[in-house]
Amino acid sequence: MIDFWVPTTALVVLTVLILLAMRRGWRRRKERTAGVVGELPVPPAELGQQRTPALEGVYVGTTLAREWLERVAGRGLGERARGTAQLFDAGLVLVRQGTTDLYIPLDRIDAVRFDRGVAGKIGDPERLVVVTWLLEVPVDTGILLRHPEQARDLVAAIAAATGKEAG
Repeated sequence: MIDFWVPTTALVVLTVLILLAMRRGWRRRKERTAGVVGELPVPPAELGQQRTPALEGVYVGTTLAREWLERVAGRGLGERARGTAQLFDAGLVLVRQGTTDLYIPLDRIDAVRFDRGVAGKIGDPERLVVVTWLLEVPVDTGILLRHPEQARDLVAAIAAATGKEAG
């Protein structure tokens, strides 16, 4: 009887220790990346004219630019969330369920492209839109849209609004 409880207890203790280490690592990543990216931009009172309708999808996450596994966890950027993406004259607004909305000013957008993955998430390259923009450092924000045609429309609208070719 004692032979059963010793390995079971050891396994439970090991599992708890691993989970605590993962939690501690995530908290440290949040603190470290919050300092790197700085404050998030605040949307203006008037966003201007809508350039796209609200497009349904999933906010995948934000990473340091061109580092698709280096997730930015601070400032609420590390959590995946369902929501919508909509382009206005002032910028891109991501309305995220269960967390704060994200505003990306148009003048801070450096590039927009389709990609296979961002923030450790592999997605359909016809639906995953990645916006490269500037905080304190360049970052990539990924949005997995519901339909490929919506992704094409969003990429085209951002490219036209910024005057930068889609990559």
